[in-house]
Amino acid sequence: MPTSRIGYTTQRRDRQYFLKWQKDYWFAITMFGGEPVPIYPDDPLHTLLPTLHGVILTGGGDVHPKFFGQENQGTQMDTVDEARDEMELFVARYAAEHGIPLLGVCRGIQVINIALGGGLIQHIEGHAQVANTFDGPPTQHLVHLEPDSLLAQTLQVNPGLMVNTYHHQAVDDDDLGDGLRPVAWSQDGVIEGLELDSHPFYVGVQWHPERLYELSPEHRRLFQALIQPHR
Repeated sequence: MPTSRIGYTTQRRDRQYFLKWQKDYWFAITMFGGEPVPIYPDDPLHTLLPTLHGVILTGGGDVHPKFFGQENQGTQMDTVDEARDEMELFVARYAAEHGIPLLGVCRGIQVINIALGGGLIQHIEGHAQVANTFDGPPTQHLVHLEPDSLLAQTLQVNPGLMVNTYHHQAVDDDDLGDGLRPVAWSQDGVIEGLELDSHPFYVGVQWHPERLYELSPEHRRLFQALIQPHR
């Protein structure tokens, strides 16, 4: 069986950025025999995306609120990169329209919701690490999953599991994107999982499953489902 080419979105081409923010995605893809393909803001997306067998929308800074029709109400503007925003919104819409398997991680679940017409809560308390980075020991909390969801079936857990948490923004459950279904929630009601029912695998999670050394083995199954769907 040919190797699955799995794109992962990224912001910059330098080595230090890769080592700090992207290496875990690279290792998660290769763990299940995929070929990691970085997707940069200046790539020719119409040419690149048809060559991929799956896509990961990676974690990162905040999305500019103009892309979901709001003024700044807590967005950390020093983390915004509009070129990345535009690239990832295009990737998310393309994958939805063309049936490309997609996994959105942290920022990625938020991009999914925006791409399909939804909005964000621009700031919530209690879910971020120090300065919303990977600094410091990981904070974890319980997530409850909808038992009949693709996400629960993929993780093979019922009704919930522990996840890590590194975010200060969240999907707005009063402003969901077209066709998206919430399928996981934290104990304080924050949406932690979304999926697009009309799509074979279009899933977003608010936690960071690529940081597998912080989590139980169930989280590996997300990458296995993306990379090895028929093996």
